[in-house]
Amino acid sequence: MTILSHLLRKIWFWLLLVLAGMLSLGMVTYLVVAQQDYTIYDGETAVSISGRYATVQDVVNAANITLRPEDIVTPRLDAPAPIGLGIQIQRARAVTLRTETDGTRTLWTQQNRLGPFLAEAGVTVQRTDQIFASRRQVAYGDLDETPLPTEVEIGRFLTVTIEDGNNQQVLRTAAQTVGAAIQEAGIQLYAADGVTPSLGSWLEPNLTIRVQRSKPLTIHVDGRVIQTRSHHNNAQDVVAEAGIGLVGYDYTRPGPDTSLRADDVITVIRVTEDFRLEDQPIPYQSLFQPTDELEIDQRAVISYGEPGILRQRIRVRYENGTPVSETVDGEWVAREPVNEVLGYGTRIEIRTVDTPEGPREYWRLVRMRVTSYTAASSGKPLGHPTYGITASGVPAGTGVVAIDRSVVPFRSDVYVPGYGVGFAGDTGGGVRGRWIDLGYDEDEYVSWSGYVDVYYLTPVPPRERINFLIPTNLP
Repeated sequence: MTILSHLLRKIWFWLLLVLAGMLSLGMVTYLVVAQQDYTIYDGETAVSISGRYATVQDVVNAANITLRPEDIVTPRLDAPAPIGLGIQIQRARAVTLRTETDGTRTLWTQQNRLGPFLAEAGVTVQRTDQIFASRRQVAYGDLDETPLPTEVEIGRFLTVTIEDGNNQQVLRTAAQTVGAAIQEAGIQLYAADGVTPSLGSWLEPNLTIRVQRSKPLTIHVDGRVIQTRSHHNNAQDVVAEAGIGLVGYDYTRPGPDTSLRADDVITVIRVTEDFRLEDQPIPYQSLFQPTDELEIDQRAVISYGEPGILRQRIRVRYENGTPVSETVDGEWVAREPVNEVLGYGTRIEIRTVDTPEGPREYWRLVRMRVTSYTAASSGKPLGHPTYGITASGVPAGTGVVAIDRSVVPFRSDVYVPGYGVGFAGDTGGGVRGRWIDLGYDEDEYVSWSGYVDVYYLTPVPPRERINFLIPTNLP
């Protein structure tokens, strides 16, 4: 048992020795593996450092980098040290600032525009201040857009001119507004006086301030009379200043182009509009349609016509409640007219009329105006080559009648009671429509005047020579 115990102790000794060696080797390996590489980007410079650090601040300190409070480090200094990522340092810029009150000082900033830099520095810049960026003057309104220079200078001084009617004074001032400059100049203003630019406007270098004194005016509006004062020369500006609104087509008299004088009267014209509808009839047309169901010279309504409706929208303009004009604002056909259709007869019936020479057939009977003529009364002198010759070539005289050939077929025979049978062989210049001029020989002349029945004797001429729509009225 003694030898066995000794052997076991030796075995345990060697086992412990091996385990200790392995543990030491692991610790060494862990320390080697735990080493990290870090890169710091300081502006355009890159700095590399190895080690194991807890925070970004530790890495920066290990690299012996000095920071200003205005510098920006990404990630933050209290953040864990980044493994495999770079550390960025964004350096603040140095700017020399000179002012009348604080003198010269150097400030560090991350701003890149002049306006935000001055705000960050707690410097209040007035509109009247003169501002120089690296010796170049900058306007107040351009501060936020001006790149940040390395040197900024701020001073305050300006000159303005005040015109008050015929009086003018030049003022050098440190005031900031127009109102303050006028007060400094000892100029007294009244409520209705005007100032250009307005009292609250900021002063600009070499600014000219104009004072417009008010004048008494009268306004007639909405049945009221308002006494007021105003420095405006335009009637519309005066009523606006008085709190009177012009709506729509409202206007003033006098108009905006007239310059006002003291004690002028302004009348406000209120304009309103209204609409109404008016209907105008659209006449229908009468259309003729032939029909053999009716005898010639008979007419009948086949379908009745109906007037259409033209509807108009009328715009009525009122001035102060009184209508002054009306215009047609639009129109449209509310209802189309329906045309009347009249049937006229085309059926010809042969009848008989008793004449002194016996019965004669006729196919049409028309009431006409009647006159009479001879060759001597036809308008041609006795020696004229065509004296006494009718349109058909036959001599004028008893038995030849003049007609309108659109009413009586030319060269046809007609019968006139009291005259007899006549040959429609002449056409007088004055014979138009339902008119017949009875021809006579000189020694047989009988004067006719009035109206007679004219019978159209057979044979019936071809239909194309018949006017089925002769005039209905008598001349």
